[in-house]
Order: sequence, then C-alpha cells, then structure tokens
Amino acid sequence: MRKHKAAWTVSLGLAIVIGFAPLTWAGPNSEAQKMFADKCVRCHADNGSGDTAVGKALGAADLRTPVVQKLTDAQIYAQIDQGKGNMPPFGSGLSKVQINGLVAFVRSLAKTSEAAKHKPAAKRKR
Repeated sequence: MRKHKAAWTVSLGLAIVIGFAPLTWAGPNSEAQKMFADKCVRCHADNGSGDTAVGKALGAADLRTPVVQKLTDAQIYAQIDQGKGNMPPFGSGLSKVQINGLVAFVRSLAKTSEAAKHKPAAKRKR
C-alpha cells in the first residue's frame, strides 16, 4: 500500500510539473509574440529596432542592442512591469507569466537580429 501511495504521489507531482512547465519556464512563444505585437510594436517595431514613427519620437530603445541585452531578466521585467522614461507600465494589465514571456521574447530579438547579420547576401540578378 505504501509503495502504491508513493508512486501515485510521484506521478501526481510529475503531472503538475509537466502541466505547469510552459507557465513557469516562459520562453519565446506565440503568446509572447502576440503580446509583443499588441503592446510593444507601435514603439519598438516588430523586430525590436524602435524604428517606427512613434518609437523615433519617443526615443524607444532598440531591444536588439547589447545595451538592452546586457540587462538582467529582472531589469527587463521591471521596465515592462513599472515602465521607464516614456514607456508606460504594463504590470497592471499583464500577469507575471506574461511579462516573463515578453522578457524571453526580447531576448530572442537579439538572436534573430544576429542571425540576419550572418545571412549570406542575396545574389543579384543581371
């Protein structure tokens, strides 16, 4: 009976961990990408460059730069949560999990930017 109870407890624990893994270990995903498109693109552009009319007017950061990417996750989280400079706070409208997803998405922007730099140039047609 004790072995059966222990096995059941372990199975339940694993099910809980696996079931909540996407929520606790937030990485760049389609939900974060949708939130970025909804909340951030107006100023930061879809690639994170800040190259939009509003972004230029407000001095929005290029999220792909080493300056931004060297920030800790906690610092990026705090900026999304509490705002900074011209950036409004989003903490009251987003959950911790959603903000962590956005942090991971911001991290992924540098990787996509770096990959684009190393892409071979397209061949010109003559």
